[in-house]
Amino acid sequence: MNQIPLVFGRSHQWSRRTFLERFSAIATVASSVRPRLLTAGVFAGGDERIRVGLIGCGGRGTGAALQAAAADPGVRIVAMGDLFADQIDSSASLLARAAGIQFECPPERRFLGFNAYRDVLDAGVDIVLLTSPPHMRPLHVKAAIEAGKHLYCEKPVAIDVAGVHEVATACAGARQRMLSIVSGFCFRHDEPTVETMRRIHDGAIGRVIGGHCHASIGLPWRKAPQLAWSQEEWQQRNWISFERFSGGHFVEHHSHAIDRAIWARGDACPVTAVPCDAPAFGGGLRGTGVRYEFADGGWLNASCQRAMGPFTQRIETVIAADGSCDLLCHKINGSRPWQYGFDGSGWSRKKPAGMYQAGMDALLQAVRSGVVADESTRMCRSTLVAILGRTALATGQRVDWQENQAEPEALAPARPLSRLA
Repeated sequence: MNQIPLVFGRSHQWSRRTFLERFSAIATVASSVRPRLLTAGVFAGGDERIRVGLIGCGGRGTGAALQAAAADPGVRIVAMGDLFADQIDSSASLLARAAGIQFECPPERRFLGFNAYRDVLDAGVDIVLLTSPPHMRPLHVKAAIEAGKHLYCEKPVAIDVAGVHEVATACAGARQRMLSIVSGFCFRHDEPTVETMRRIHDGAIGRVIGGHCHASIGLPWRKAPQLAWSQEEWQQRNWISFERFSGGHFVEHHSHAIDRAIWARGDACPVTAVPCDAPAFGGGLRGTGVRYEFADGGWLNASCQRAMGPFTQRIETVIAADGSCDLLCHKINGSRPWQYGFDGSGWSRKKPAGMYQAGMDALLQAVRSGVVADESTRMCRSTLVAILGRTALATGQRVDWQENQAEPEALAPARPLSRLA
């Protein structure tokens, strides 16, 4: 698989102080939301404490652990695993400070190396947070489910079709074992987005015809090379910029936008993807975008470009028979105009929980109550749609869903829904 060229912007070499400052806001959110959380119900193990293990101790993993602590006062973060010792040390330092008594992970339960995920799973955890780079996700999902753990699975779920199929097969076993799975496609729990989708599915703009999801953004973070690092270690630490670890920007980054776009269509998947031109703001280069085509004649144009510079622009628009919707502003234009937070006379001061916190709340509430949460099919389907588009871009040719993504059967194109499920 081709690697993304080694061209980056400025170095982002974080000091310990910078790292702590970057995540202090999460700690504040955790303390502010804790009083409202669900504590009723019986935990499956008969224990008031829910033991959480973290696999992947970078920024996203540390944030996920803090959100788990905020989601339920009974959470205890008891095990950690990562490929690099300094990642574990930085994460543990922040979690000890921000999670307080909810951090119960002594040095002997901080595991290092490629097999650290197995040690975390064997450490008596009830829930595991899978936040390692995406190329490891199928291995970690399969192992977690075989070990009988509830899990939070960051997006994307894999970097290729075979990996998604492996995850989907493992998740079928999770259903049989009544394990909860919540995905990193957290906009599915974001209150403004959920309300916007509900209105679309209720017919506020009529039948969805097409859509645009485009992003022209800066380069991702980069860790400067160190003398002690080999070239392979440097690439692993900068996994986001290498397709063999991340799946590429179209899959790793843009899968969020693609997930929202197909959600607006009732989770219908495309039948084909064709290379097309990206919007002018991204350079308008031939073949840098993808046009998805759907069985009902609908379409979706998508592109994701990352380049050095301050210019950033995003477009996420749903086009329908009776109007349109801006998914980023949560605004409907048409005969029944609406915008989230505006009641016609003023703006609401209510601030909903962030999408990551809302997603983690859903997982902890499911585990605490015993009512299974299963987002596995959606997370696999959205990842596959992103991979379909990346394949069309890489080959410069039309790519058909049925020929490239059809198995397993549960991930075949769904019929549009009239309402949110």
